[in-house]
Amino acid sequence: MARTMLDEHRTPKKFWAEAINTACYMSNLLNKTSYELQFGRQPRESHLRVFGCRCFLLNQGNLDKFEPRISDGIFHGYATYSRAYRVWSWTSEGL
Repeated sequence: MARTMLDEHRTPKKFWAEAINTACYMSNLLNKTSYELQFGRQPRESHLRVFGCRCFLLNQGNLDKFEPRISDGIFHGYATYSRAYRVWSWTSEGL
């Protein structure tokens, strides 16, 4: 699954660990029957995104009038301890 996610958007192989983490996260979420037993409903899937897809980051803070409000990024998975996404930023070249 991780190899397919990397190949789908021609993501560099240096992001293999992010692809594995995302594949495990999705596999655990989609095949989790204990979740349904504990909460009595299926897990929400609306927050799932395609690995390697283009996304936009909202620039916050004190911005000049002509500074861009968004920047480009690539989706690389889900945060471990918070409800957030992991995104590769082209401007800062980091996750």
